[in-house]
Amino acid sequence: MKNSFEIDSFLDEHELSALLGYYKTLPQTINSGDDKKAFTTGFPWDDLPFETIKTKLKKVFPDSNVTVSMFLEEFIPWKVHTDYFKEDKVPHYAVLVPLDFEDKSTHTIVFNEVGINKDWRGQLTQKSLYQYTEDQTKILNHIEQDMLDRLSVGQIHKWEKGKMIAWHRNFLHSSDNFENAGIKRKIALVLFLNQDD
Repeated sequence: MKNSFEIDSFLDEHELSALLGYYKTLPQTINSGDDKKAFTTGFPWDDLPFETIKTKLKKVFPDSNVTVSMFLEEFIPWKVHTDYFKEDKVPHYAVLVPLDFEDKSTHTIVFNEVGINKDWRGQLTQKSLYQYTEDQTKILNHIEQDMLDRLSVGQIHKWEKGKMIAWHRNFLHSSDNFENAGIKRKIALVLFLNQDD
């Protein structure tokens, strides 16, 4: 599988509506860390009452299991980070499915560089010499220039409701600066997968 990929129309409108309804039944949880940027409301994947969604995921990732499942309601753009946790035995992919956002352009950006421990920033010592386009510079203007200088864009995934966006969990990634587009918040289903033992 690729570092990152998309599947258009992975979930249909009925499934999106059902997931949003389920999200509303859960007590919201603010993200951990100092910067409060989002609700990251977790739930046990096995408790999700929609078997068709689980079946669809298993067809794409037959040898993986869901270790983290949450609804992400983002109201401040995420900066560069990794979804790789050392305590996970065999981290595999992160999966994001946009559920609800204003009808404006927004993206998830996956970089070519990886982060597999807490000191990934300190390990990015070389400038990448990557030439950002004007559009890329605009959607990434919430990221410090010194950080961007050490990164190179691998893939820019445009959000569409129901699309699956997946990337290997060791790759650095960020949201775009969706505030530029006037988006106040956006909601997605987010899953972290491990490969089966």
